[in-house]
Amino acid sequence: MDCLDRLSIWAIVILIIGSFAVIVGHVGEARPGRYTQQSASADYVVANGEKDSMLKLAKNLMEGANLDKAELLGRELLRKYPYDGQSHMVMGDILMRKQEPVKAVSEYREAIDINPDFLDKKTPLFQGKKIKTAVTEALAEIDRKIRLAPDEESFKRDRKTIYYLQSRIAGSCG
Repeated sequence: MDCLDRLSIWAIVILIIGSFAVIVGHVGEARPGRYTQQSASADYVVANGEKDSMLKLAKNLMEGANLDKAELLGRELLRKYPYDGQSHMVMGDILMRKQEPVKAVSEYREAIDINPDFLDKKTPLFQGKKIKTAVTEALAEIDRKIRLAPDEESFKRDRKTIYYLQSRIAGSCG
């Protein structure tokens, strides 16, 4: 064994002893991310409960024919939870009750883009029949509007949205 081999062996022994000392020194310490994960999940539970109660209240207001208050609550839901499909679905329901199927179809599209399970018959979230009815009513209304003003671009854009939803409904599971 030459000098370089002995030096390498001593270096490895020193590294092993140093690693062991560091590990033993940190055994009882708490992980810094542990408490923040718990508080974040608690915040999620509170926010989820609040969202559920707001959704339920909006549905109750809608069923009680108090559409203006339901729409205000629906807009608040969309402001607080823009990436929740249920919020868009409830807003679409409110707009359908207010006889605004084109706006409702726009909200339904947002809901389906966020959560495609609304068109899957095998899930409890299935809303396909309601959406299909809304699409039929919106198509009839938008065709009537296009006949009255054929050069209006917003009507053509709305018709594309309706056609998109028709294709999503036709291609949905079931």
